[in-house]
Amino acid sequence: MKKLLALLLALSMVFAMAACGGNNTANNGAANNGSGDTGDGGDAEQLHFVYVSPLLSHPIWLIAKEGFETACDELGIQGDWVGPQGLSSEEMAQLVDTAVAQEADAIISQSICPVQPLQNAIDAGVKVLLVDGDHADLEGRLAYLGKDLNKQAELMYEEVAKVIPEDEKIVMSIQCADLTSQFYVDQNNAVEEVFSKHPGGFELVNTTLSKSDKATGTNEWLNTFNTYPDVNVCINLAAEAASACVTAADELGITDQLTIVGVDDTDENLALLREGKILCTSVVSFWNYGYQAAYWLYQNITEGRVPEQVVNDAGTMMVTQENVDTYNELLKVKVDLPEA
Repeated sequence: MKKLLALLLALSMVFAMAACGGNNTANNGAANNGSGDTGDGGDAEQLHFVYVSPLLSHPIWLIAKEGFETACDELGIQGDWVGPQGLSSEEMAQLVDTAVAQEADAIISQSICPVQPLQNAIDAGVKVLLVDGDHADLEGRLAYLGKDLNKQAELMYEEVAKVIPEDEKIVMSIQCADLTSQFYVDQNNAVEEVFSKHPGGFELVNTTLSKSDKATGTNEWLNTFNTYPDVNVCINLAAEAASACVTAADELGITDQLTIVGVDDTDENLALLREGKILCTSVVSFWNYGYQAAYWLYQNITEGRVPEQVVNDAGTMMVTQENVDTYNELLKVKVDLPEA
């Protein structure tokens, strides 16, 4: 009897060990099938995109941030929004280097960032897309999305010519954010070239920098109006510059003597446009600087799609009192990359 009980106990232990071994094999198989690449039932490793903005919390760039985060949510991308509080090419360069060290899959940035860290990123296998300001000598960038600066200048002159007679001289002052990037130089030059064709004559008397700060821009406009009282056209090529110009002009009581043109559709610019204190504001889709840029990088990485051309107009248009309430939806139209 004791021998029979011992035999039964031994057999039960064998069956128990076999059952445990079978369970371990099944569990290991399930883990292998659920990891790795995008096989049936598996999840791809999450892509990591870093947006190195020139201004972390500037109102116009927060529109790009919203578009970027929306695309990342839709696509399941880990998206990081980084940037300096004030314009700083050095900080942008450091943030690009950090993104490369973190093995980011893609970087979106702007031309205030120097070429070399962006080139290093591309050479390390990171996809790079530029917005707002381009680096034509950056080899291997996927694309550039930005304003057509010549188109912007033509649209500005078209609106100004409606209020400045052909026989009246245009005496202009320009305010931009900065002149350390070629983008700002090119933007100013395009305006000067187009307006120089005005039949009544043209003179650019002053160019100032806002440094992306309204208070700085206001002081610069006050100095301009006091130094050059004949100025009749004010071209503002930074988002905060038009409102700075109006603030200075209001203080001096000369707003109704000036033709003030702005860029970007900040809430303040749109309010001033509705009030008739600025003539118009040139816009491009900052939403798509985030949304479409992220989609293009995703489509390139996951499907091998490439744009038909590297340099792309992101939809430059002019906002006036006539279209101020209807233009916005036109700026959120996403254009997919062509099928590979």
